[in-house]
Amino acid sequence: MADTVFEWLFPGWQNPAALAAIVGLRALCNGSLVVLLVRSLGIRHPFTTIAAGLAVFSTALTVLLLRPGGPGLYASYVELAGQALLLALAGAGLSLRSSARRTALGGVLIVGALSISALMIPIYGEAFVAP
Repeated sequence: MADTVFEWLFPGWQNPAALAAIVGLRALCNGSLVVLLVRSLGIRHPFTTIAAGLAVFSTALTVLLLRPGGPGLYASYVELAGQALLLALAGAGLSLRSSARRTALGGVLIVGALSISALMIPIYGEAFVAP
């Protein structure tokens, strides 16, 4: 039943619900990092603005990549580079002026998002190299 709910988002995948959960969890980590940056640096700080743009870009491109007829393998490299830039920017921004609690939470979110990004590598491989 759950697979049919997400079949419209990721058609052709064997378990679209798991794929939607992975993409959603990474989007949640990215969004939480942006919120931490807003609370630490302010909404108008360049790090915050760039991080928010990269979070939206990464999520949108991930969904496009995993749908049939998506941009392709080289776009997945761009997406992973954007994700790495987002995580580096969030780490640098949180180290500028942040409380110890926010820095620790940011570290946990960065490790979580990095782990999920590493999980995306075999998923992209299945999408572009394996077929």
